[in-house]
Amino acid sequence: MMTHDEIESIAALEAIGAATPEESSAFRAHAATCADCRRARDEYEEAASFIARDLDPVTPPSQLRERIIAAVDEASAEDNVVDARERFGIRRWWMVAAVLFLALWGWRELSVRMMRERVNTREAELRRVTSENALLASRNEKLAAEMSALASRDTRTIALSGQQVSPSASAKVFLEPEHRRAVVFFYNLPANAADKSYQLWILRADQPKPQSAGVFDVTRDGAASISIENLPLATEIKGLAVTLEPKGGVAQPTNTNFFVAGST
Repeated sequence: MMTHDEIESIAALEAIGAATPEESSAFRAHAATCADCRRARDEYEEAASFIARDLDPVTPPSQLRERIIAAVDEASAEDNVVDARERFGIRRWWMVAAVLFLALWGWRELSVRMMRERVNTREAELRRVTSENALLASRNEKLAAEMSALASRDTRTIALSGQQVSPSASAKVFLEPEHRRAVVFFYNLPANAADKSYQLWILRADQPKPQSAGVFDVTRDGAASISIENLPLATEIKGLAVTLEPKGGVAQPTNTNFFVAGST
């Protein structure tokens, strides 16, 4: 009994009429219940038509017409079907069949490879779009929080002024004491280097050390913004300040060169 792979390999021979009667019978019996093998045969038939279309026309031998007519007349006289393999030479027939079989097999393998590449490309594109959508959702959530802070009637506004290292810089803090969150907008800060980050510090009245409120980068026009959640109670916040630190931020300030600062 033939295996599934053997049956599928007959599909190429079946598509070009080179399968034996036994092979054709076995293939038809198997393909009746196997969609994969039917699809393989259809692909081979399509490939055969493409190959035929790509071939350059060749003028047949002058005696070919007479040979065909003579063969048909002889078959009619014998009341039998002409076997092209016997009439024109079985060796030559199988050489042609073998070439077509290999061409069809290669075409199908190429099609499968191209389909896999197409699927991989689509999956990569889907992952990219999903990542972008997640980033957009995060930005929308941040924007919604910022708009809520700006619109709340309980919002307090705190101004931070530029210090000695950046006199023209400034910042505006919109503080929501009830929700313990704030949004800070910065202006005219020098652009930070690729290996540096700005870090916002909360100067607390109840603790000797500053508390990090997050890191941020500045655009070319000197602007930036940052949202802060889970702030200390308003009565515990003595002031805010910004320093320039190693990329990603640090646990405690490495210097006292404040770019902007202000008290609450």
